[in-house]
Amino acid sequence: MTGPTRPGPVNPTQLRIGLWGPPGSGKTTFLAALKIATMRHGVDTPSWIMHGSDDAATRFLQDTTYALTTAKTFPVATTNADSMVFRFTGERRSASRKWYGKKVPESHTIAFDLDVLDVPGGTYGRSGTAPATTDDEDDGFTLGNEPTGFEPRGNDPDEMEDRLLDHLQDCHGIVYLFDPERDAHEGDAFRYFHPVLEKLTRRVMEQDHGKPKLPHHVAVCVTKFDKPDIYKKARVRGYTVFDNERPYLPRVDNERAGDFFRMLCEDPQTNTDMVERGLRQYFSTLNYFVTSSIGFYVADNRFRSHDCLNVERVGPEHTDFKIKGRVYPINVLEPLLWLYNSLTKAE
Repeated sequence: MTGPTRPGPVNPTQLRIGLWGPPGSGKTTFLAALKIATMRHGVDTPSWIMHGSDDAATRFLQDTTYALTTAKTFPVATTNADSMVFRFTGERRSASRKWYGKKVPESHTIAFDLDVLDVPGGTYGRSGTAPATTDDEDDGFTLGNEPTGFEPRGNDPDEMEDRLLDHLQDCHGIVYLFDPERDAHEGDAFRYFHPVLEKLTRRVMEQDHGKPKLPHHVAVCVTKFDKPDIYKKARVRGYTVFDNERPYLPRVDNERAGDFFRMLCEDPQTNTDMVERGLRQYFSTLNYFVTSSIGFYVADNRFRSHDCLNVERVGPEHTDFKIKGRVYPINVLEPLLWLYNSLTKAE
């Protein structure tokens, strides 16, 4: 009789994941926070290792991790269409089996590659009748009524749009980032949602894939949960729960995240309700998450609601903010793990 087998190297599952979101929704910071999320996971959650699978991804992780943890600044927003591959390696625990009369828990090494194309947010708002905005600041903090001008440079916009649509068409899953702070002030979520949806739908349906909806699995992420207005809405409406371990951070339970998203889309002064309805109408496999890339400020290893803003002003300009304390990503890794599980079960 042989003893328990040791998990050996495994061939990773190649997952092509697209990032979809308007300017300023924090796409670059979301990617950057993934590394920290894998290292600052809870004690009761499985451990994951993330590393770059190519030179571009490795440099990205080095630079952005330094920015978030040491320089305490937000990563520079994307100005070119950057293709990167990241590998995640972890363990999946299964039911125990008996060996010499003892129960031995089994675990299997699993791995998947995250193949992403990070493009400027303005690319998503291009249409044949109106120019896309040049605002593409990433997750830099603002007070809500301040300008967020950012002049993108680099690749030709038409070329970036073609690359984006090619990538999304070939994606297995999509992380859709909804920025409730921007939408509360700009009301333009539908503007950046509809052009991509229209062109992507045409491409997929012309292939006659035999299904009434688009085949992508979509993780809908409500971003910037750490911003005061967003956290207050969740807390006042009774959506928040707290972690059972220090620093006892608040979060919106994933089972109620969809309701929270729908509530945020109900503004009668905007067309954002058609973003929520459009996602359900065009995609059959969705899940919802409320996320924060930098999390809340924590002093003495304990969250305090009266002192939880994790940025501080360091100058007079609207961009003169720095991260105040440690970065505690909230629900950043979980959307990818859900996409991995959902897609592998569907195979």
